[in-house]
Amino acid sequence: MKLLKLLFLLGLLGMAGCGGHEDDHTPPDGMGSIMLRNNAGDDIYVYFDGHIASERADYANTTPYDLAPGSYRVNLTERRGWRSYSGFVDVLQGRRTFMDVTPDLHNSVAFDVVIFFD
Repeated sequence: MKLLKLLFLLGLLGMAGCGGHEDDHTPPDGMGSIMLRNNAGDDIYVYFDGHIASERADYANTTPYDLAPGSYRVNLTERRGWRSYSGFVDVLQGRRTFMDVTPDLHNSVAFDVVIFFD
């Protein structure tokens, strides 16, 4: 359990150093990356396992978050609105997990999120 907490904290530290908004981001050695593509019309606040990420996902950009491999509870909330998303996302070592976020056309308070691996 202590090892899991240590890996999670290292992942959070890794997120702080991920400036840039590029689809060609390469995960650091021993880690994976969540690539959040924000096509939602507003900036999004991002939470991993209940902790806010050091950088919000700006509208019309792809924001990388480097994390230790594992499964994370991801929560997304719209900066100036009511839309949200909550679900588990897997991070694979050395791989990128893309989260493509758009407004849900059938539910005005939800995001539509498509997840795929690269």
